[in-house]
Amino acid sequence: MSEHVGYGGMIARFAGKAFVAFGFILGIYGLTEGNEAIKQTALGMLVTGVLASAYGAYHWIRNRGVTADQDRSNEP
Repeated sequence: MSEHVGYGGMIARFAGKAFVAFGFILGIYGLTEGNEAIKQTALGMLVTGVLASAYGAYHWIRNRGVTADQDRSNEP
């Protein structure tokens, strides 16, 4: 699925998934312990993960927007 996305898009998608997962885990821990700093860190990780996933999706859409029957010679 990501063979034409490039390394930047693949890394962004992986980092986005990892940050969202760890953000949820840290957020649950922060809610059970009642520590405000942990909850704020978890929220930051969730936002970072969503932004990284959006960046990876942007690269995927940009590179996959050209169909196979169109000429790809005008890409940078």
